[in-house]
Amino acid sequence: MFWLSTGGDAELDRVGVGIVGSGLWSGFYVTASQQHRRADAVAVCNPNLASAERLAKRHGVARAVADYSELLASDDLDAVAIVTPNDSHADLAVAALEAGKHVLCEKPMALSLAEAQRMQAAADGSGLVTGINFTWRHPAAARYARDIVASGELGRIYHLFGCFQQGWLRDHNAPRVWRLQRAKTGTGTLGDIGSHILDLAEWVTGQHIRSVVADLETFVDERPLPEGGRGPVDVDDAASVLARFDDGAMGTFTSSRYVPGQGMDQRLEIYGEKGALSMDFNDQQNLRVSIGRFAREGQMISAPIPARFGTTPERYLGQNVTNFIDAILQGEAMSPSFADGVHNQALLDAVVQSGQDRAWVDVAV
Repeated sequence: MFWLSTGGDAELDRVGVGIVGSGLWSGFYVTASQQHRRADAVAVCNPNLASAERLAKRHGVARAVADYSELLASDDLDAVAIVTPNDSHADLAVAALEAGKHVLCEKPMALSLAEAQRMQAAADGSGLVTGINFTWRHPAAARYARDIVASGELGRIYHLFGCFQQGWLRDHNAPRVWRLQRAKTGTGTLGDIGSHILDLAEWVTGQHIRSVVADLETFVDERPLPEGGRGPVDVDDAASVLARFDDGAMGTFTSSRYVPGQGMDQRLEIYGEKGALSMDFNDQQNLRVSIGRFAREGQMISAPIPARFGTTPERYLGQNVTNFIDAILQGEAMSPSFADGVHNQALLDAVVQSGQDRAWVDVAV
């Protein structure tokens, strides 16, 4: 796999990246770092050293360490990519920034808005590059959709409908992994996949969600534990959100892990005064639209995506890593930024509060 890099001139000749965490997604960070022409994946870090060693061996990374402070003290380390459970994001990021290291963090940014703001405060004035990995901004359909909205071809936006749905938890005897524990993850499906569709809707339209009303549900409240017996599930299995955007647009969003027949169902539809568009991420090279020369009364048709927006799954899954490294080399800010992560965390907190209060809640940031 290869991710396109713009590169650039900077005092730093190469960027040494340490991958913190060794789960499934960590491999994408390692590969993207290795494929950048001016970067190296210098180490994998996990308190479970055997797990770190397995990932390092699989990808040919020279070093695996269990001690995070040892990683931060490494002479060849310039940046860290944090790919760990959400409860560790804030402490890991702040420690890295205090050690003078650039930080790319998985989403959601933290367990709470207060933690996310602590991360932002550590980054402010540091001169270091920071970013959040909102992956789904990069498929060709998403980038083309953003361009269409920015061009004004849809006019004023009236409605958005979005979903991100999976089916992997429908087995009631699936184990209670960390993603099902509030102390580890903060929220359930909302933060895991709902955060993506909310970020995507805002990024494509260039508008922020300002208030929400939500309904969250846990369908199975206990699951098998690795050590035997069963333990409680205290996060949401599904979330439904009504949202109001900056200019009054109305949004309806759902996320769930209990959708039969779906490995990953992610869609976004946008309707405006002059036209509409619809993207389905199971068909990422096509965008259905009703605009301009593609307008057909009562229907949307498939519009070819211009080559300049083209990107493949192999690229977009690691594109934020590439962008992060490029930003370091060029001395520029990265997008998605920590500020984007803070807003997204404020949005998640507002959704949770609304679900508890059964009322509309304003987004704090």
